[in-house]
Formats: sequence, C-alpha cells, structure tokens
Amino acid sequence: MAGEMEKLFALAGRIHVLLRREHNRIIDVEWMCTDECYAKEVIKLARSAESEELLALAERVEAVHPLLPKPQRIEVPIPVKAEAKYVASLR
Repeated sequence: MAGEMEKLFALAGRIHVLLRREHNRIIDVEWMCTDECYAKEVIKLARSAESEELLALAERVEAVHPLLPKPQRIEVPIPVKAEAKYVASLR
C-alpha cells in the first residue's frame, strides 16, 4: 500500500508540473492523493487539456488511486472475416 501511495504522489506531482507549465493551472498534490472527488476533478481537467502525456498520466492515476473505482475493461470479440470467394481464382 505504501508503494502505491508513493507512485500516486509521483504521478500527481507530474500532473501538477505539466498543468502549471502548459496550462497555467495549479493543483494540490496532497489533496489529490487523499480526496476522491478532487482526484476525479483533476483527472477530468487533465483529460480536457488535450495532451497525450496528461491523458496517459490520468489513466495511470485511475489505476493506482486507492479511493477511485478501478476501470473495468470490456473485451469486445473481434469478428472473424469470412474468406472472400473468387478473389484469387475464377469460378
């Protein structure tokens, strides 16, 4: 648990630096690590910033944060393509 909190704090710190540097927004890193509602809002802000790095960090925070529900992956089966008739030969 302590290792996860250190990772979360590091991720929140990186989000803080990027938001401050690129978008002139300041967040409270410690509050983000301890408050679920504030963490959700910061994640929403990071996603709206249209930055690939912030988007990746937001996803990692969601996976690591102990107060947030874990994102569920929905696996959609990929349909198998049927062989096309007469593509390489005549009838």
